[in-house]
Amino acid sequence: MIIAIETSTQFLSIAIASSYDDIILELNYFREFYHCEMLNKILDDLKIDFSKIKEIIISRGPGFFSSLRISLAFSKALKIFNENIKFKAISSLKNIAFKLKGYKVIPTIKAPKNMVYACAFDENFHLILEEGIYNLEFLKNEFKNFIIFEDIPSARNLILLSKFENYIDIENFQLNYIREPDAVYNKRS
Repeated sequence: MIIAIETSTQFLSIAIASSYDDIILELNYFREFYHCEMLNKILDDLKIDFSKIKEIIISRGPGFFSSLRISLAFSKALKIFNENIKFKAISSLKNIAFKLKGYKVIPTIKAPKNMVYACAFDENFHLILEEGIYNLEFLKNEFKNFIIFEDIPSARNLILLSKFENYIDIENFQLNYIREPDAVYNKRS
């Protein structure tokens, strides 16, 4: 069994698959920042047998700091129950862009201070602008023939995208925050 957990925004998306090509279920929830409670409840309701989980796929970011930490911590906790689980992590922006594969796109996620997390993909789904934090007006001016959009990342897409991704060492894995959370800046000041 493969479980994908997408928590990079205020939406929670979970997908379950028997293989990369056989997605059994996708559940999407919007309940701002209740990911931890919802995740536990959903897996309890579905009566997931942790011993049957072969792989977990999570978002690596960018996105909301606390939301991303939840899926990472949850994955590490599941490894305690089943040490044979393998892990993959997919970019949140790549996840969003996958919905418009075949077009020139700039997927975005809201970032602090009126900025957006973004990157750009050409029509062949090649990354042509690195993931970063950008001013939306800059993107509109520099990439006039691109579709710039914000959407909800999908756990289903995590499974589809992970087919050709390498496994990660979950114990040493670092999420892609792009910028440190304000709490870190405030602590340093």
